[in-house]
This record gives sequence, structure tokens and C-alpha cells, in this order.
Amino acid sequence: MELTTEQKQEWEKWLSERPENVRKVAEQIVPWKKYKDKRITEDIGNRYSPRSYEEQEDGSVTITCEKSNDEMPFLGGYGVFGMSADNLEEAD
Repeated sequence: MELTTEQKQEWEKWLSERPENVRKVAEQIVPWKKYKDKRITEDIGNRYSPRSYEEQEDGSVTITCEKSNDEMPFLGGYGVFGMSADNLEEAD
């Protein structure tokens, strides 16, 4: 997905209002791209779309994602909480 000029400006504004550690993660794992979980060795097509970023007490940042459900598509997607940016890589 290509962002419009207005979307880019809104994103930059949103980032500027976040703590530095949240900003770094949000710049790396952006909400308009889809990701896969690097810990899962067999890629069955599930994808994660970031929805929110949460700063933890220890300063780390976790990501809440909407996960597609290719194993059981009749159930639809669902939220996954506490994801680490280290476990996500951009999907094709």
C-alpha cells in the first residue's frame, strides 16, 4: 500500500507524539503492511496486521495485531496481543 501525502503527514504527526521506544518499533513495523511470524517454520499463509503498540513497564514495546486465519477461514481473523517486533518479518 502506498500512503498519500496526507496519510504520511498524519503518520509522522502520530509518531512524533509517541515515546521514543514506541516510535522506533512503529517505524519498523508499520500498520499498512502485513507480516508473518518468524517463529513459525511452516508458512501456511497467516498474516499479521499491526493495530496498536503498547509500552511495557520495563520499556519494551509489544504489538497487538489482527491475525488472518488461513487454517480456519470460516472463523475470520482475530486479535493477537503481546507480539514482539523481533518475531515479525514483512510478508510477500
